[in-house]
Amino acid sequence: MATDPKEERLKKLPLFKGADERAIDHLASAADEVTVAADHVLIRQGHHHQEMFVLESGSAVVEIDGTRVADIPAGEFVGELGYFNQGPASATVKTAEESVVLVIPYNRFEQILDDNPRMVRAIAAELAERLEATDLRLKQLGG
Repeated sequence: MATDPKEERLKKLPLFKGADERAIDHLASAADEVTVAADHVLIRQGHHHQEMFVLESGSAVVEIDGTRVADIPAGEFVGELGYFNQGPASATVKTAEESVVLVIPYNRFEQILDDNPRMVRAIAAELAERLEATDLRLKQLGG
């Protein structure tokens, strides 16, 4: 049986490295693939969101209070923190060019995590790595 191209792309993402085949299959079926224009806002600072995004192609930028703080290359994900903290977004994320994104609603993501504890551990590890990298950047900026 042929493998869904979305499944193959999801398997390559660090966020989902601990997922089993069934979880990847559920993620692929839960995700909508959409093409968006440059400057399309995926996440708006201060707003609540109900989905996370996997940047399939293209790129995105992260802005805090209008200041560009990071670039997001293809293959990365954004919006996962909103799932975990359920508060307003701490930054705006918008596409820097025409991009293809997978949109995964939080309610579907929650069902998948409930069925796959290994994925929860992989996500926690990836988020810890991001936090450490952010902490290091902040220390470098502070002197």
